[in-house]
Amino acid sequence: MRRHILFCFIVALVLAGCTNDAFKTGDSEYSYLRSDFVEATTNNTSAIVSAITDDGDTLLLSPSLRVKWVEKADTTYRAQLYYRKKDISIEPITLSKVYLLSILQRPETDTIATDPVGFTSAWIAKTNKYINLELAMKSGKIDADKQPLQSLAVGMKSVESLKNGGKKYTLRLLHKQNKVPEYYTVRTFVSIPTTFFHKGDSIVLHIDTYKGEVVKGFAL
Repeated sequence: MRRHILFCFIVALVLAGCTNDAFKTGDSEYSYLRSDFVEATTNNTSAIVSAITDDGDTLLLSPSLRVKWVEKADTTYRAQLYYRKKDISIEPITLSKVYLLSILQRPETDTIATDPVGFTSAWIAKTNKYINLELAMKSGKIDADKQPLQSLAVGMKSVESLKNGGKKYTLRLLHKQNKVPEYYTVRTFVSIPTTFFHKGDSIVLHIDTYKGEVVKGFAL
């Protein structure tokens, strides 16, 4: 059966709740949880049955997992999987959404806002398929029926040729706060697919934060 990759390219973010750590310290039932960034795959009933981690490992879930935001059958979702590993079986606990960002080569006027974000960390997957960012987004409720949406994307600033035959791509994180109140902080994970790039390329990402500009570099 043909499977589809679900990519949300320019991401509209509805950040509706304060962030908090749901896991207790010490030797509790959650102490042995593991988490990985994954491509999670559903079966023909929209249950999540397997996942491929950013390390390239395949996880077969037992039992299968259902979460409200995963609705499509035979589809692959970008996500963070929490699970327990028991001998050879993988027991899934929950799946959190990871937003996928597009790379806009010619950003339109209304998508080039560079409103600041909170920045925590950035890293590239061992498979080189994604650049991952942990952000601290500011959010707040206005009206359930008139709640504005923030947007995130990545804009291409420049491309240079390298001596090794690769290219250097300079990118900028684009963020529009869109008048969403900044009452509280929401921990948010996003991924940038690297399908646009090739082995030997380098990527420099500029991020406007509340503490000034952050620049991160990655090599493929």
